[in-house]
Amino acid sequence: MSISANTQTASLQVRIAALAQLIGGMVFLQFGSSTAKALFPIFGATGMVALRCGFAALILMSVFKTWHVLSWRLLRLAFPYGMAIATMNLCFYLALERIPLGITVTLEFTGPLFLAFLGSRRLSDIAWLAVTVLGLFLLLNPTGANAPNLLGLMFALGAAFSWALYLIFGKRLIGKIAPGHACALGQLCGGLVLFIPCFLPALIAGAGHPSSLFWAVVVAVCSSALPYALEMRAMQHLSARDLGLLCSLEPVCATLAGVLILHETLPLLRLCGIVLIAGASIGTVLTPGKKAPLAEVPEAPQ
Repeated sequence: MSISANTQTASLQVRIAALAQLIGGMVFLQFGSSTAKALFPIFGATGMVALRCGFAALILMSVFKTWHVLSWRLLRLAFPYGMAIATMNLCFYLALERIPLGITVTLEFTGPLFLAFLGSRRLSDIAWLAVTVLGLFLLLNPTGANAPNLLGLMFALGAAFSWALYLIFGKRLIGKIAPGHACALGQLCGGLVLFIPCFLPALIAGAGHPSSLFWAVVVAVCSSALPYALEMRAMQHLSARDLGLLCSLEPVCATLAGVLILHETLPLLRLCGIVLIAGASIGTVLTPGKKAPLAEVPEAPQ
């Protein structure tokens, strides 16, 4: 076998490994969200958010050794980013408490999608925007006996808005703080804000349920540490187009997780809405034209 063939084989293996890492990150993320919802009866949505942020901060700061660079200046830089993380996760879990996982993730996904439309000058994106609006109409249609909880929908849209802010504040940190330290400090800021009102009560509740407290740590690992580490490794070997295409499948992945793990079912029209929104995101990635490099946009730690 020639040197060129060996190089192509090695390159293909690296690409397949990167794809597996990115998909693995999505699977861990949705498993973490499903497990978190199962723990709501013990910790509540706000308590689960606080435990997730607190434990994730400890894990990420240990993995990236952020303790060595910790300073008030870095905390001030990361504070808006951390508040966006805390607000996004809080709205996400409060929505998850009331509506299915697939609907929650899909609505949250519209935040960065609409942000991409606002920054686009391509005529084709008008068509994809129309597809997104149609998908939202099918997803949010309040008629029928299976109408989703209105407050849950509002929280999910709040998570979408917070995700957009998360991307804006995250991009401002690029070049100022290393990506690993930025994520760790963001989780630390969010955890500190939630520490007294939410973390301590949840920790007290967990004292009587040590196994549930263990699963809360698992949620922090699956929802933050593992997805972030896997996505960081995948980004080194995948193009922006590949990353956008695969991340667009996250609402579908969340819907499958809701069905398989939480036994949630959705009417056909709402399933069609989820597919349309995911399809619009895929369309914006695949449509030819100049796009901002996706590798500069941080992933949302849901």
